[in-house]
Amino acid sequence: METRPQTGSDYLASLDDGRVVVHDGVQVDRVAEHPELSGVARTIAGLYDALHDGGAASLLVPTADGTGLTHPFWTVPQSRDDLRRQREAIRAWQRMTHGWVGRTPEFMGALITSMAAHAPAFGRFEPNVRAALARDQRDVTHYAQALVNPPVDRDLPPDEIDDIVLHVVRETDEGIVVRGAKAVVTGAATAQRLLVSHFGGEVQTDAFAVAASVAVGTPGIRIYTRGTPARDDQPLAARFAEHDALVVFDDVLVPWDDVLVRDAETMLAFNGGEIGWNRRLAFQAATRLEAKLEHIAGLAARATEIMGTSERRGVQAALGEVIAFRHTVAGLRDAMIEQAEPSGDSLRPGSRAALAFSAMAPDAYSRMRITLQTVLSSAFAHLPVPLEALGTEPVAPIEPLLRGSGGADARERLEVMGELWDAIGTGFGARHELYERSYWGQPERTHVGILGLARADGSLDRWRD
Repeated sequence: METRPQTGSDYLASLDDGRVVVHDGVQVDRVAEHPELSGVARTIAGLYDALHDGGAASLLVPTADGTGLTHPFWTVPQSRDDLRRQREAIRAWQRMTHGWVGRTPEFMGALITSMAAHAPAFGRFEPNVRAALARDQRDVTHYAQALVNPPVDRDLPPDEIDDIVLHVVRETDEGIVVRGAKAVVTGAATAQRLLVSHFGGEVQTDAFAVAASVAVGTPGIRIYTRGTPARDDQPLAARFAEHDALVVFDDVLVPWDDVLVRDAETMLAFNGGEIGWNRRLAFQAATRLEAKLEHIAGLAARATEIMGTSERRGVQAALGEVIAFRHTVAGLRDAMIEQAEPSGDSLRPGSRAALAFSAMAPDAYSRMRITLQTVLSSAFAHLPVPLEALGTEPVAPIEPLLRGSGGADARERLEVMGELWDAIGTGFGARHELYERSYWGQPERTHVGILGLARADGSLDRWRD
């Protein structure tokens, strides 16, 4: 009998593993029951449950060994049709979350499958890379990526700030012992494993050259998160708020079986484009952003109908711009399929379209948010709360303001405006703008990469001629 990935109940139970999470300065007893962490945990559980319901067939493909079924993005693509199947499976999950959860469980399939497609490049750790894919493909493991070094002394190479940057302090028969910290580890509190590595300043010595798959509940790991309060008038935050985390590794023992990189040369190749995992990340991120923009566009269109401004030319132009952004994101993602290129034992999404997406999306998202703030203006601030939150006595004087409009009753009007306010105007909305702007790191890095590719493939010379 073919096995399927974990269920939502399996996932929620896995979070009770002894992990140490400190939220707003207070240690969390049980993550799945914490009022500010349980919403996104339940949302992720729902994604797993979707792999077991009546419509799950379209979300699943056979595992590499043929003994089970898995999410398509956790397989190594061999053809454009494989990439199309992955797109549809990612899209199905992202439309369940409206693209608001950046680290859904298929996300790290981008990195693990890319490593497996280049497994021989990892030398003595090749068996570990292949074993990690087999395990994570079977379970559809929920990962957080721990790649970013804390923003301390960034004028120095990582090797010179060993009081901060993650590094190996010693090796034992059981594994390596690591110490240091990683910043902006989105979703760490509700993940099952961490993909620990370095990205950014390139390491120069083997002590700092480490990549590994580490269970979140491993002794010595402490996760510090900050609050994203979700009230009744924040329907998106209540379900989808992830928490960026500082993760501290205090002499954490990582078993040898979980080590993936241990030398500077392999680490450089891992981050330098040869493995190609950033292209896979762009493919997943574009499909996620497509779903988010569809949700925002639908809310904004309904909001203008309710306000009675939908026929104004300026409003129509603004909505058209938001929809054009959605089309551009989807078009670049599909271009990644059409431009797909061999990469190790796989066909990876095309580099040009992937880099173009990563260069364009951050600024475009910020422009979209400003456009909607301008067009919808005071509608955001006009009582975007549930009716129940207004009580009874204080309501009477403002009864006329609570009636329906544009074919919507009062409840729908407040629900639409409240959800749009959460998407654009609250701390949740602001955090998402920062998330999209920071997704690929410093823009200069992306732009320099685009120039480098144009030089390397001869495009720039042809255009000059």
